[in-house]
Amino acid sequence: MYARLIRWAFARFYREFAWTYDTVAAAVSGGRWGAWGQAALPHIRGRVLELGCGTGNLQRALTAQRDLWAAGLDVSPQMLAITRRKLTVAGQSGNLARAAAQALPFSATSFDSVVATFPTEYIIDMATLAELRRVLRPGGRVVVALAAAFSSDGTYQQLIDLLYRATLQHSPREQPLGPPVSLLGRRLAELGFTVVERWESVANNQVHLVIAEYTAWGGDAGAAKLAPHPHRWGGLEGPSAPPDLPNGKAEG
Repeated sequence: MYARLIRWAFARFYREFAWTYDTVAAAVSGGRWGAWGQAALPHIRGRVLELGCGTGNLQRALTAQRDLWAAGLDVSPQMLAITRRKLTVAGQSGNLARAAAQALPFSATSFDSVVATFPTEYIIDMATLAELRRVLRPGGRVVVALAAAFSSDGTYQQLIDLLYRATLQHSPREQPLGPPVSLLGRRLAELGFTVVERWESVANNQVHLVIAEYTAWGGDAGAAKLAPHPHRWGGLEGPSAPPDLPNGKAEG
């Protein structure tokens, strides 16, 4: 019953109270939430899909990279509205879609990288992971910033620890004890990914990164080979498909 209540509260947080997200995230990370998430940036490449793009902080960073083409996806219309507004204020063009990670509105082999930062439990759903494998191109990469750990332990960290535990979340007060291992990493390996998990130093803290590469052809089970065109960009809001996909287009 308590876990169900927490899930309900988070659903409200991501929707009706999405306008508080950036403030809350800064408060529970010592102002490092954005830096923690950007730990994923050096490990992504090419055409990038961000799952759970939230309020658009990573989308802004991705869109600013000249060597990347980025799309953002979220189930929350309120989160997407905030992302869209931030991109507009920054003078950036965004490519956004409202959809669930378990049913991505993109055709097979559409992306070189899929990234997620501090995702909820949807990320370990096998339906999500099967979809990631399907939309990745050969050699494609999944990069997930899964958790973070404070480097110091004082009154602030203790209070934040209580909050995280009360909401059934992994606490950043828990210190790394050796190389990280996660259920996400194990499940990706079961699906044929080569997985590396490690702690990365960010803003004097540690971020748990899961980096998984898929070297086989993506796509539906049993498909021996998949043609890269035409691409389906269902529900995608934005100026264009990736520049090297002339046959792709956004569908209204």
